[in-house]
Amino acid sequence: MGLSKAIAVLTLTAGLTVLAACDSSEERAEKHYQSGLAYLQAGDVDRALVEFRNVFDLNGNHAEARRTYAEVERNRGNLRQAFAQYLRLIEQHPEDMDAARALAEIAAEGNDWETAARFSGKALEKVPGDVELTAIRIAADYGRAIVDNNITILIKAAAEARDLRKTIPDNLLLRRVVIDDLMRAQDYHDALEEIDLALEVAPDDRPLRAQRLQALAAVGDDAGVEAELRGLVERFPDAPEMATTLVRWFSSRNELDQAEEFLRSRIDPADPDQERVLNLVQFLAEQRGQEAAVEELEKIIAGDNAAPAYRATHAAFIFDLGRRDEAIANMQELLVNASPSVETRRTKIGLAKMLLITGNPVGARALVEDVLTEDAGDIEALKLKAGWLILDDAVGEAIAILRKAVDENPRDAAVLTLMAQAYERDGNRELVRESLSRAVEVANRGPDESLRYAQFLANEGKLLPAESVLIDALRLSPGNTNLLIALGEVYLRVQDWPRATAVVNALMSLEPREAHLAAQNIQTSILAGQDNTDKAVAYLEKLVEDGTGGLPARVAILRAHLDNGDNAKARAYSAKLLESDPENRNLRFIDASVRTLTGDSEGAEAILRDLLDADKQLMPAWLALIRIVAADDTRVTEASDLIGEALEIAPDSSDLKWAKAGLLERQGNIPEAIAIYEEMYKDNSANPVIANNLASLLSNHYSDPDNIQRAEVIARRLRDSTVPAYQDTYGWIAHLRGNHDEALRDLEKAAAALPDDPTVQYHLAVVYEATGRASDALRRFRRAVDLIGPDQKNPVAAKAREEIKRLEANGITVGN
Repeated sequence: MGLSKAIAVLTLTAGLTVLAACDSSEERAEKHYQSGLAYLQAGDVDRALVEFRNVFDLNGNHAEARRTYAEVERNRGNLRQAFAQYLRLIEQHPEDMDAARALAEIAAEGNDWETAARFSGKALEKVPGDVELTAIRIAADYGRAIVDNNITILIKAAAEARDLRKTIPDNLLLRRVVIDDLMRAQDYHDALEEIDLALEVAPDDRPLRAQRLQALAAVGDDAGVEAELRGLVERFPDAPEMATTLVRWFSSRNELDQAEEFLRSRIDPADPDQERVLNLVQFLAEQRGQEAAVEELEKIIAGDNAAPAYRATHAAFIFDLGRRDEAIANMQELLVNASPSVETRRTKIGLAKMLLITGNPVGARALVEDVLTEDAGDIEALKLKAGWLILDDAVGEAIAILRKAVDENPRDAAVLTLMAQAYERDGNRELVRESLSRAVEVANRGPDESLRYAQFLANEGKLLPAESVLIDALRLSPGNTNLLIALGEVYLRVQDWPRATAVVNALMSLEPREAHLAAQNIQTSILAGQDNTDKAVAYLEKLVEDGTGGLPARVAILRAHLDNGDNAKARAYSAKLLESDPENRNLRFIDASVRTLTGDSEGAEAILRDLLDADKQLMPAWLALIRIVAADDTRVTEASDLIGEALEIAPDSSDLKWAKAGLLERQGNIPEAIAIYEEMYKDNSANPVIANNLASLLSNHYSDPDNIQRAEVIARRLRDSTVPAYQDTYGWIAHLRGNHDEALRDLEKAAAALPDDPTVQYHLAVVYEATGRASDALRRFRRAVDLIGPDQKNPVAAKAREEIKRLEANGITVGN
């Protein structure tokens, strides 16, 4: 190449480079945006979204691309992604009221009332009087009032909804508020009229359909309920929970033949749908007994329909019936030379569950990984893996897996329940609440999901919402014992004696004995709650005389005397019981318990030793004896020996391990106590008490980063707890991690609830000093020392004295 030609080439290349440089990143981003719009117009949504993501790579502030992306995701039902995009948009462009409106609307759709109120309020500042935004604000006020049990705001918001509905009659949010208000007022006929009007606007709205069912059930229109449920099965053929709800409705009314007939009617004999066949088999197992299910499967398999799914299910049932080796062998045989398929993966999951139960977790996990290698979106495999990750405290990974499962099937209640467990382990109670609520919705007010959510709400003190959840579930599962018991407990807590009595009557109308026992317990609590111990005892004595109360009623009488401080009556009644059957081991143990509670530890110990001489397997007697001996500081060695002897008999007893760990802690042997808690945590990491004790020991006795980090991971679930001991543990760990403000919030609550616990007072003192409140710290350090007294060996007292000395040397006084 000649020099002149080379120069020309270089010049041309340089020119092209300059021209390319002129094509800025913003210009290239705009080209991708236009390309994305073209794909959208052509109906190619996936390629359009790829182009929009290319825009963000080049120009993250491209408002219209982000808005379009958010709108597309919202239209596709991917509300989480849409919300994230709108949120990013408003962060970049705070004056974008369209984004604020969209965020408020999405939050309202998801019943996230705090977020809905925030963004609707933000938008209303710019467009005051906007009726659609005002509707969101009203609905948010109403929703928050329910959560906060604020009746005043509830009434005000409902009235505002009725007024604004005159202006925008088709607004579903306002209609939902009015409908809910009518349902709460038990004005079910008017509620049905409102629901029917709303369904004209949104005929496929599932929450409205669910409310229609509840209203029909509330007015006693059983035929209407059945017709509505059958209609829902036809309207939503891809929603198995509709058929499940109808079967549950029949079963709750003891109409098992109708339920079975319905399930069989959905099976085409010429081309049976496996899922429907298996639903029938599951119903037979639950309502007719597992033998009936096995018999049905054997008929199917014998009729030239030996599909692996049926054979695998047959193996699962004989496994439950105790033929475990045979069942596992059958499952393994099914997998020999099996090609990858849905049925093969289902068989592997079934076998994995069997291996878990029979103590082979390694084999189970290997099978699950095999399934996920074949199909990364297999729901059952994802659920199993996520469950293991939660138990292993790998919560972030579990949540990522469960989000993938939700994307695969957003209406799987089991996935949402697992998601709630993951968020609970991570200490995110708001997302726990959201997941449990969603599980109730997709399960169509299923009893298990409703009970789980109601208990969560009740534990948070949100008793009005808990009551609503339970009542809604009972309308579709009338007579469910567990739901009625939970509802009775709610009424006891709010001291609503008439409604609690109604629950008692409902339980007594049922056949199961456990329902009657629960009714008796609630009735006793009603009388005791009214400060009428004599009537409570008389009621229980009548049950004993009638022969309907049995031993539980006798124990309740004793408990009533003890709770009322009538120790002499308790001792006399216990002696009377024992006199009626002197060799009865249960009565002798009860007598020992009463003696312990009334101060006769020596007499109780003699009885317990006699019981153990006769039968070394009586674990309750071992534990009661150990507690008596361990309570005496001079007999700690003897208590330790007793624990060792009991562990030889029951080496897997968690109660004995617990006792041993507590005794080791008292003796100052922290490493061995931690080792026991670590073993217990490995066996049952879901137990919050074990988690609390382990995290507390690690954080109180070690200061290295690794142990503190592990304590923090274990204790995350304790965040925002209402249990004082948990507040102390989490608060102290938060302090050690440098989060002093968060620590202060929890430790002040713990110290107020546990004013006589020196360790809690010491922890609060340390955090007060860390936050610059030296005078308050000195007061708390002195409180800790006063509570401990003259014990010079107590490590907390020693550290508190050192801090007092140092603070006073620096001129700090209480009251500065």
